[in-house]
Amino acid sequence: DMYVGSALIKMYADAGLLGGAREVFDGMAERDCVLWNVMMDGYVKGGDVASAVGLFGAMRASRCDPNFATLACFLSVCATEADLLSGLQLHTLAVKYGLEPEVAVANTLVSMYAKCQCLDDAWRLFDLMPRDDLVTWNGMISGCVQNGLVDDALRLFCDMQKSGLQPDSVTLASLLPALTDLNGFKQGKEIHGYIVRNCVHLDVFLVSALVDIYFKCRDVRMAQNVFDATKTIDVVIGSTMISGYVLNGMSEAAVKMFRYLLEVGIKPNAVMVASTLPACACMAAMKLGQELHGYVLKNAYEGRCYVESALMDMYAKCGRLDLSHYIFSKMSAKDEVTWNSMISSFAQNGEPEEALELFRQMSMEGVKYSNVTISSILSACAGLPAIYYGKEIHGIIIKGPIRADVFAESALIDMYGKCGNLELAFRVFEFMPEKNEVTWNSIISAYGAHGLVEESVSLLCRMQEEGFNADHVTFLALISACAHAGQVQEGLRLFKCMTEEYQIAPRVEHLACMVDLYSRAGKLDKAMQFIADMPFKPDAGIWGALLHACRVHRDVELAEIASQELFKLDPHNSGYYVLMSNINAVAGRWDGVSKMRRLMKDKKVQKIPGYSWVDVNNTSHLFVAADNSHPDSEDIYMSLKSLLLELKHEGYVPRPDICYTTQPDNTTQVMAI
Repeated sequence: DMYVGSALIKMYADAGLLGGAREVFDGMAERDCVLWNVMMDGYVKGGDVASAVGLFGAMRASRCDPNFATLACFLSVCATEADLLSGLQLHTLAVKYGLEPEVAVANTLVSMYAKCQCLDDAWRLFDLMPRDDLVTWNGMISGCVQNGLVDDALRLFCDMQKSGLQPDSVTLASLLPALTDLNGFKQGKEIHGYIVRNCVHLDVFLVSALVDIYFKCRDVRMAQNVFDATKTIDVVIGSTMISGYVLNGMSEAAVKMFRYLLEVGIKPNAVMVASTLPACACMAAMKLGQELHGYVLKNAYEGRCYVESALMDMYAKCGRLDLSHYIFSKMSAKDEVTWNSMISSFAQNGEPEEALELFRQMSMEGVKYSNVTISSILSACAGLPAIYYGKEIHGIIIKGPIRADVFAESALIDMYGKCGNLELAFRVFEFMPEKNEVTWNSIISAYGAHGLVEESVSLLCRMQEEGFNADHVTFLALISACAHAGQVQEGLRLFKCMTEEYQIAPRVEHLACMVDLYSRAGKLDKAMQFIADMPFKPDAGIWGALLHACRVHRDVELAEIASQELFKLDPHNSGYYVLMSNINAVAGRWDGVSKMRRLMKDKKVQKIPGYSWVDVNNTSHLFVAADNSHPDSEDIYMSLKSLLLELKHEGYVPRPDICYTTQPDNTTQVMAI
């Protein structure tokens, strides 16, 4: 009979055997609404929505009227997929069959409208419904949170308790995601206190929400305490822990958590893998990243956009742009985030031309770009530098469909600054309707990069007058400006101001800048003393700044010390070997030159040729040393020869460390970096 048939269909569907369930369904001579519902629900839970929709059409054709369970099932699908059109059609059916007042239908309608960002319609329905059902309140609170209406969600939470209903784990898990900034942190802790006092059941979703809020509010210890107190750990909680560690820059802890979850027998799903990949990217742990890639392929997760985006980012940050772009090119469906990730990867890895080409391709394919896209592509223009393309993007910002946010406009300032047009950078800055710390840092950095210390300090004063606080980025730009301008005393004053007045702890970048400040001014003994007094171990950037100064000031002994440290810290960077070779050559220490060559050969270090480019008539021309590939190379070399003759005629004497050097056997070789 139909009761037995329904039970069999449900059993097969729950076991994932949809074929067996359909066979039983098709074999039933008579089918009532319950039987249709059980089969459609099986398809929906099995992820086969298309078959469920087809079956719904067959049900309507068989003149079997839907009931509240039918509509609630399909409205849930519409809510999940944000399918407003289908949701409206189902709402019409609910009205037609008089099912709108049914609590299950009304609740799913509220949820559907909220997830489709039609909150006004959700509110209208909510106001018409009786307020005695907890699911109704939960749906509306969740809708407000999803639409960023935190105050409305908190007001509903209070109103619900005034009406005599007590929140359950679903209510609290829905509300907590709204309280992830520092302003909401206190309220989040109060909710945690309410959970403890009232012995609210801590299901996996509520535990996950608590862990998430503590991580996002930077309270890692409390997040770990909640996790440690949890009796049942599943893939949801595990993924939240991994994401939280990554968010707080604790990549090693994230990887350790991933391995722990494997040890306790939890099988990673697509979300957990996508959460772990950023940790691999931050640690440049490509081996683990490749293992995860293999797991993705084995479990057929590669079709999911967020997984492939995470893989792309991992390979790009591990220096394998080729693999990152290969994954991108093979993706069947690319969303805006995927395009932004690939453009950003090219821009950040020294491939600005490819980033620009990808942006053009994105526009031609009709993909809508956002302020994130604009910021990434402006970064690429600044990296070239290509002011023509930057102005083109500026035109898109002015005429385009989106209004640039403060970060996109800050990127515009940065681009004009790096392209050498401070006038346009300042004009963009002045016309910005609102500014933040990033904006001020961009304009201060633009002036600082050109060595305009007075203007940079003046902007700092103006920044303070307008109520913005300088941060570590601001002072990095200011001290760097002093280094370029040779203003040692001003640089020292700003460093002391940062540490003493602003109580900003110096980072390794600031210390490297201070070493550069002393070194450029020829105060190598003070630079060395500053390195010795550092609170932590100097990195390659600090020793590199000293080595470059040793070349300028021809201090071979100090260069030996700096180079030895650099060979330990960054043994495959060819630039340091070539630089040390040049220092030895200028000093006539040919044994030192030979030693550098042997070291490079032994360590299999290859010199990567540097290149330069120039924009002429809106076209970028690329050059490497002794390049003959340019179509106008003959004319270029003829002009260069003429310039060299004029230079000699004016009395210019070439510096030996950037031209030809003569060895003891009277042979010559180019030692330019």
